[in-house]
Amino acid sequence: MSSLISIVGAGPGDVELLTIKALKRIQEADCILHDALVSNEILNLAKPEAKRVYVGKLYMDGQDQTERQDWINQLIIDLALKGQRIVRLKSGDPMIFGRGAEEIRFCIENNLNYEVIPGVTSALGAASLYGIPLTERGKNSMVLFGTGHYCEGDFCDLQTFVSVLKSGSPVIFFMGLNKLVKLAQRLMDNDISPEIKVQILSKISQPDAIAFESTLGNIEQLLQTEKPPMPALVIIGKNVHRLSV
Repeated sequence: MSSLISIVGAGPGDVELLTIKALKRIQEADCILHDALVSNEILNLAKPEAKRVYVGKLYMDGQDQTERQDWINQLIIDLALKGQRIVRLKSGDPMIFGRGAEEIRFCIENNLNYEVIPGVTSALGAASLYGIPLTERGKNSMVLFGTGHYCEGDFCDLQTFVSVLKSGSPVIFFMGLNKLVKLAQRLMDNDISPEIKVQILSKISQPDAIAFESTLGNIEQLLQTEKPPMPALVIIGKNVHRLSV
């Protein structure tokens, strides 16, 4: 096959945060299979004749994720057989909660010509844009990425989150806003101080980006008065103060 499947990270939203290589692949693409959070500004970088296919998902949209992924895989095969240059465009970075590994394995199993182009993940974008140090000399030397998903009735890796927070290092939660009140309570149940800082960062790098700051003990009160829009990232930690507005 002469086709190329480019699994591309589109970054957190701002078109200027695309890598040069990502921009080139978007401009060269015959077909772009894009996620829900990829902006029109980024999609409009494609050549006019390029086909755009929405293959994303949104919170509570009712999609069966196995069926959705099977459909995406079949699209990739069908387009590759036509010799097309395909961009599988993902928000953030393909390998950070982006199912990139599943699509890489599919390409390998089917002998497809593929590449992966990294993107700025929202966690690192948020940290830089808001001046939130994820590591800092003399304070902490690691950071943990996690999700607000449940495993057997409680949060997956809860004790790991507790251990990292007690060490003074931050934990960044993707897809955790809707369970944040319960997460805060479970962390406090495990002796995490209610005074520990919480940053909620919505629509990172986009024109309507907005940030909220609270403490673990005041999260429920904050969410009763404020409605942070999605997508939102949550950063919890002793030292997660914003240095930038």
